[in-house]
Order: sequence, then structure tokens, then C-alpha cells
Amino acid sequence: MANRIHIITFQVPYPADYGGVIDIYYKAKALKEAGYNVVLHCFAYKGRDFQKELLDIADEVYVYKRNTCWLNRLGIMPYIVKSRKSKELLARLQKDDAPILFEGLHTCYYLDSPLLKDRKKFVRAHNVESDYYYYLSGTTISIKKKIFFLVESWRLKRYENILKSADIIFSITEKDRKYFANRFPNTDVRLLPCFHNGADDIDPTLKKGSGKYLLYHGNLSVEENINAVYYLAERIIPRMPTVKWVIAGNKPPQELYDVVKELQNVTVVPNPSIKKMTKLITEANANVLITFQSTGIKLKLLNALYKGGFCIVNDKMTESTGVGELCRVTHSDSDLVNALNEVFGKKYDEKEEQKRIELLNKYYNNEVNIKILAEAIDNA
Repeated sequence: MANRIHIITFQVPYPADYGGVIDIYYKAKALKEAGYNVVLHCFAYKGRDFQKELLDIADEVYVYKRNTCWLNRLGIMPYIVKSRKSKELLARLQKDDAPILFEGLHTCYYLDSPLLKDRKKFVRAHNVESDYYYYLSGTTISIKKKIFFLVESWRLKRYENILKSADIIFSITEKDRKYFANRFPNTDVRLLPCFHNGADDIDPTLKKGSGKYLLYHGNLSVEENINAVYYLAERIIPRMPTVKWVIAGNKPPQELYDVVKELQNVTVVPNPSIKKMTKLITEANANVLITFQSTGIKLKLLNALYKGGFCIVNDKMTESTGVGELCRVTHSDSDLVNALNEVFGKKYDEKEEQKRIELLNKYYNNEVNIKILAEAIDNA
């Protein structure tokens, strides 16, 4: 079916408020706007379920519950894959011969199914999952989590071989493209930069950089982002006691509150709406973004660049993104503190805005990037 495509997602992509779901949501939206009949298959977890807004980006939407029973944590198949097995999903995929886009290794349970052997199958690699889980194993202080992350990393590395069954792997960064091309020399691997909403939802009455605070934002239920907050709270914020900080994001754990409670200049904004988060990003005197591993791309970086003013990051945040020159990239604690002190209180120079938009659109233009995906679908 020429203009029909199935998309299997690891999470319900609405609200489009963090990382991979932003890429999924705006990719599906771009496909629908380009005239495709989009069939969205979503695995729900962490309280998300069917949202009527998904019908704005898809013609059909099906939601499946993840099977998170402890038995799925056993064996050699990754838990994040095994828990996303659904006979209902497989039955629906067999009702036509349209191409299938698997969003992340998480969703690839049926990638090598004999029942789908004649189908065109694409995989969106959001990052190198085995590397990401190995990184998580080194950052958690929980022995139980450390063991799970290490085992899952080993499983994911082994399971990666399933990607040989994909007709095309779409990587999200050039670094990841090279990894998958080297790992699977007989598989077509293409760069497909992430999709996003750019500056579309900015209130024109807001003034970039007008707020008297520094902002760190991210999904605060994710270990990587929690560790970034801990780093700032322990090594950076105490060196700037007169500067107001805002930490904003979904589902901050109690431990995060415990870490920052002694810091009088920190405000935590839990579970902000998309509108509230956009306002915080836009008005922040500077967006401060930290990561300790460079797999994939951080969608919060693009959010900060499209919507905000000054953007201060550490070096791993911009690796293989093409947008490092638009940020103040720092390489140490002192370097970060100095950069923040230099920009705090300064007016964001909107003369730089045109340069910023031109470079961002060079790499992250939805209208350009949808053509990469459309070409693959149309030739399927």
C-alpha cells in the first residue's frame, strides 16, 4: 500500500515532552502532513495511555500494554524488548503489506518474524542502546539497578544482530550512523536527524533570556538527568550562591528534592505543562545542559537553541550534533562556572538569532528530513 506506513513506538508519544517521543511525534506529524496514511502502534507505560491528540498525527492509533512481569526480566532477550511483545500487534501488522517503522531497538521483537519476511522494515535507532545502558550502570548507586543495567547492556549488544533484518537503519547522529555502518556493513544505514517542533510554540510576547535565573530542564524520572542535577547541585550551584536556579521536569524523585533542599537559591518545578516549560526555556537567562554520555542527540538541546537565549553546555552535550558553535561549550567545573558568570545578567543578542536558525535548519529541518524518510517509503 503505497501511502500507508505502520509506526511502532516504545511509548505513547503524547504529550511530546521529552527525548525520543518528541522525535516520534513530529516525525509522524510530518508523514501525515506529507499525505501518508499513518498507523500508530504504541506501547504504554509510566502512566501514559491513549490520547485523542494522537489522532492529529495518525489515521489509526492502537495502544498496547507492556508486559512488565518479572519473568520477562529473565533469559537472554533484553527486557525492554521482551516486555513489548504483543500478538495483537503482530496480527494487525499482517492485515496489509505497508512498510513498518520500528522506533528504537525496544520495538524490534517482530523485526525478524517469518510472518513479516516480505515486508519493507525500517528501524529508527535513537541511540546505541547497549552503550546507553552500560553508561547507566556506572552512574547509579543502587546495586540492584547496576546489575540490571549491566545485564541489559550485555543483552542489548547481543540482540543488536536483529538489525540485520532491517532494510534500512535510520540513525539520529553521524556518530551513530558510523557505528551501525561498521557493525552491519551489508545493511543500508542512513542519517535521519531528529524531528521536533522548533520555535513553533513560542509565545511571541516572551522575551528570550529576560528571566533572572539559570535553567536546567529534562525528564527527571530518567537516571541520566537526575545525575546531571546532582552534579550541578554538588559542584556548580554552591559556587554561585547569589544566582537563582530553576530545575524543571517530569516526575522528580524525592531524592532530588533531598539533594537540593539545602540550596536556598534553587527552585524545583515538577511536571510543568508544555506551555510552562516553553516559557521557562525561553525566558531563562541561560539554559544549562549537562550530560555524561554522548550517545544519540539530546532533544532538550534543540529545544533550548530554538526557544531560548544563551545555551551553556558541557562538551559531551554537543558531540556529533553539528551545533556546537551555537553554544558556549565547557570542559570542566571551573570552565562551566566562569561561562555562567560571564553571561548571567547579560542581554541575549538577538542579532545572533538568524545565524542560529540558519545552522539549525541546515541539520534539523523537518521539511528536508521528511524527504529522506519519504524516499525510503515510496521505494519500498
